[in-house]
Parts: sequence; structure tokens; C-alpha cells
Amino acid sequence: MHIHTVLSPCGDLSMSPAAIIKKAKSVGLDIIGICDHNSTLNAQLTYELGKQEGLYVLLGAEVTSKEDVHSLCFMPTIEKL
Repeated sequence: MHIHTVLSPCGDLSMSPAAIIKKAKSVGLDIIGICDHNSTLNAQLTYELGKQEGLYVLLGAEVTSKEDVHSLCFMPTIEKL
């Protein structure tokens, strides 16, 4: 339920918002969650591209604590994210 884009350290150039939406649609997904590591910069674009293709995109981030714990944080709107 969480997918990283090119902005995450584990991401690569093939993980653009457009490529993610295309892949999700090609495998029949109806919903995905975008959760880059400590970044929300690709969330809105991915959401908008998904909406155009009939794919619901959850807006989120994978937040790392000072103890190196990773938490998925989803928000209902881009403003709250």
C-alpha cells in the first residue's frame, strides 16, 4: 500500500509519478499509496495523474524517527499532508 517515487533514496529514475500510475493501471489496481521517505513533493502530481486515469492515490509520507523507525502517515488532503 505504499509506493516510493524517484524522490526516495531507494527509488530510481523509472519511478516517476507518470510511470507509477501507468504500472498500477496495467496490473489492475484501483488504489495506491504514495509514501516517499521524508518527502511529500510528488504526492500531489501523482494524485492528479491518478485521478485522470480513474486510480485513487492516497497521499502520504514515510516518516523516519530519530530512532530510525519508519511510519507511514496518510492524510486526507494535500493541504493536511
